[in-house]
Amino acid sequence: MKKSSLMKESVGLPCPADVLVPHRPPMLLVRRILEREGDTALLDAVVPPEGMFCLPDGGVILEYFIELTAQAMAAVNGFDARKDGLEAALGFLVGIDGFSFYGNAGPGETVLIELEKTFAFDKVTIMSGRVRSKTNETIAEGTLKVWEEKG
Repeated sequence: MKKSSLMKESVGLPCPADVLVPHRPPMLLVRRILEREGDTALLDAVVPPEGMFCLPDGGVILEYFIELTAQAMAAVNGFDARKDGLEAALGFLVGIDGFSFYGNAGPGETVLIELEKTFAFDKVTIMSGRVRSKTNETIAEGTLKVWEEKG
Protein backbone atom coordinates (compact mmCIF):
# COMPACT_ATOMS: atom_id res chain seq x y z
CA MET A 1 0.00 0.00 0.00
CA LYS A 2 1.17 3.50 -0.76
CA LYS A 3 1.38 6.11 1.93
CA SER A 4 -1.44 8.58 1.68
CA SER A 5 -0.69 12.27 1.28
CA LEU A 6 -2.19 12.59 4.76
CA MET A 7 -0.42 11.59 7.92
CA LYS A 8 -1.95 8.86 10.04
CA GLU A 9 -5.58 9.88 9.93
CA SER A 10 -7.94 9.90 12.85
CA VAL A 11 -11.08 8.05 11.82
CA GLY A 12 -13.91 7.54 14.20
CA LEU A 13 -16.89 5.27 14.43
CA PRO A 14 -19.44 5.20 13.07
CA CYS A 15 -17.62 5.88 9.80
CA PRO A 16 -19.54 6.46 6.54
CA ALA A 17 -18.68 3.96 3.81
CA ASP A 18 -18.65 6.56 1.04
CA VAL A 19 -15.28 7.87 2.30
CA LEU A 20 -13.82 4.34 2.35
CA VAL A 21 -14.87 2.69 -0.93
CA PRO A 22 -14.98 3.93 -4.54
CA HIS A 23 -18.62 2.86 -5.04
CA ARG A 24 -21.29 5.51 -5.51
CA PRO A 25 -25.08 5.22 -5.69
CA PRO A 26 -26.77 3.20 -6.97
CA MET A 27 -23.93 0.69 -6.44
CA LEU A 28 -22.97 1.91 -2.95
CA LEU A 29 -24.83 -0.46 -0.65
CA VAL A 30 -23.04 -0.25 2.71
CA ARG A 31 -23.92 2.78 4.83
CA ARG A 32 -21.30 2.82 7.59
CA ILE A 33 -18.95 0.90 9.86
CA LEU A 34 -20.38 0.79 13.36
CA GLU A 35 -17.76 -1.30 15.18
CA ARG A 36 -14.22 -2.46 14.39
CA GLU A 37 -12.12 -4.59 16.72
CA GLY A 38 -9.42 -7.15 15.97
CA ASP A 39 -10.58 -9.39 13.13
CA THR A 40 -14.24 -8.42 13.41
CA ALA A 41 -16.44 -5.58 12.24
CA LEU A 42 -20.10 -4.59 12.29
CA LEU A 43 -21.60 -2.46 9.53
CA ASP A 44 -25.07 -1.39 8.49
CA ALA A 45 -26.95 -0.75 5.27
CA VAL A 46 -30.41 0.35 4.22
CA VAL A 47 -32.11 -1.81 1.59
CA PRO A 48 -32.74 0.33 -1.49
CA PRO A 49 -36.37 1.18 -2.29
CA GLU A 50 -35.81 0.71 -6.02
CA GLY A 51 -33.17 -0.18 -8.56
CA MET A 52 -31.35 -3.13 -10.07
CA PHE A 53 -31.31 -5.18 -6.86
CA CYS A 54 -35.06 -4.89 -6.19
CA LEU A 55 -37.74 -7.47 -6.92
CA PRO A 56 -41.29 -6.57 -7.95
CA ASP A 57 -42.62 -8.07 -4.67
CA GLY A 58 -40.55 -5.66 -2.56
CA GLY A 59 -37.57 -7.87 -1.65
CA VAL A 60 -34.12 -7.87 -3.20
CA ILE A 61 -32.33 -10.39 -5.41
CA LEU A 62 -30.15 -12.78 -3.43
CA GLU A 63 -26.98 -11.46 -5.10
CA TYR A 64 -27.61 -8.22 -3.19
CA PHE A 65 -26.45 -9.92 0.03
CA ILE A 66 -23.23 -11.17 -1.58
CA GLU A 67 -22.42 -7.71 -2.96
CA LEU A 68 -23.34 -6.15 0.38
CA THR A 69 -20.91 -8.46 2.19
CA ALA A 70 -18.16 -7.78 -0.36
CA GLN A 71 -18.60 -4.01 -0.01
CA ALA A 72 -18.55 -4.35 3.77
CA MET A 73 -15.21 -6.12 3.45
CA ALA A 74 -13.90 -3.34 1.18
CA ALA A 75 -15.09 -0.66 3.62
CA VAL A 76 -13.30 -2.36 6.53
CA ASN A 77 -10.08 -2.60 4.50
CA GLY A 78 -10.43 1.08 3.57
CA PHE A 79 -11.03 2.00 7.20
CA ASP A 80 -7.94 0.11 8.36
CA ALA A 81 -5.78 1.68 5.65
CA ARG A 82 -7.05 5.18 6.39
CA LYS A 83 -6.45 4.70 10.11
CA ASP A 84 -2.83 3.78 9.29
CA GLY A 85 -2.34 6.71 6.88
CA LEU A 86 -2.27 4.44 3.82
CA GLU A 87 -4.23 4.31 0.59
CA ALA A 88 -6.70 1.45 0.42
CA ALA A 89 -5.56 -1.51 -1.67
CA LEU A 90 -7.40 -2.35 -4.87
CA GLY A 91 -9.39 -5.51 -4.15
CA PHE A 92 -11.03 -8.13 -6.32
CA LEU A 93 -13.67 -10.63 -5.24
CA VAL A 94 -12.26 -13.98 -6.38
CA GLY A 95 -14.33 -16.52 -4.48
CA ILE A 96 -17.69 -17.11 -2.84
CA ASP A 97 -18.08 -20.17 -0.65
CA GLY A 98 -21.07 -21.66 1.10
CA PHE A 99 -23.39 -18.68 0.87
CA SER A 100 -26.78 -19.57 2.33
CA PHE A 101 -29.97 -17.51 2.21
CA TYR A 102 -32.62 -17.75 4.90
CA GLY A 103 -34.84 -14.78 4.18
CA ASN A 104 -35.05 -11.40 2.50
CA ALA A 105 -35.28 -7.74 3.40
CA GLY A 106 -37.71 -5.09 2.30
CA PRO A 107 -37.19 -1.58 0.92
CA GLY A 108 -35.97 0.87 3.54
CA GLU A 109 -35.13 -1.87 6.05
CA THR A 110 -31.85 -1.50 7.94
CA VAL A 111 -29.70 -4.63 7.96
CA LEU A 112 -26.50 -5.37 9.85
CA ILE A 113 -23.41 -7.01 8.35
CA GLU A 114 -21.05 -8.89 10.65
CA LEU A 115 -17.59 -9.74 9.34
CA GLU A 116 -14.79 -11.86 10.70
CA LYS A 117 -11.42 -12.30 9.01
CA THR A 118 -10.68 -16.01 9.08
CA PHE A 119 -7.53 -16.15 6.93
CA ALA A 120 -4.96 -13.77 5.48
CA PHE A 121 -1.82 -14.60 3.55
CA ASP A 122 0.02 -12.11 1.36
CA LYS A 123 -2.60 -10.82 -1.11
CA VAL A 124 -5.42 -13.17 -0.14
CA THR A 125 -7.96 -12.46 2.59
CA ILE A 126 -10.89 -14.67 3.53
CA MET A 127 -13.77 -13.30 5.58
CA SER A 128 -16.96 -14.86 6.80
CA GLY A 129 -19.97 -12.60 6.66
CA ARG A 130 -23.44 -12.66 8.08
CA VAL A 131 -26.28 -10.31 7.16
CA ARG A 132 -28.99 -10.04 9.77
CA SER A 133 -32.11 -8.05 10.42
CA LYS A 134 -32.40 -5.56 13.26
CA THR A 135 -34.33 -8.28 15.13
CA ASN A 136 -31.18 -10.46 14.90
CA GLU A 137 -32.57 -12.95 12.37
CA THR A 138 -29.92 -14.22 9.94
CA ILE A 139 -30.87 -13.35 6.36
CA ALA A 140 -27.73 -14.62 4.60
CA GLU A 141 -24.25 -15.85 5.46
CA GLY A 142 -21.17 -17.14 3.71
CA THR A 143 -17.49 -16.74 3.04
CA LEU A 144 -15.74 -14.43 0.58
CA LYS A 145 -12.19 -14.55 -0.75
CA VAL A 146 -10.56 -11.31 -1.92
CA TRP A 147 -7.30 -10.67 -3.79
CA GLU A 148 -5.76 -7.31 -2.83
CA GLU A 149 -3.17 -5.46 -4.88
CA LYS A 150 -1.08 -4.20 -1.98
CA GLY A 151 1.96 -1.99 -2.39
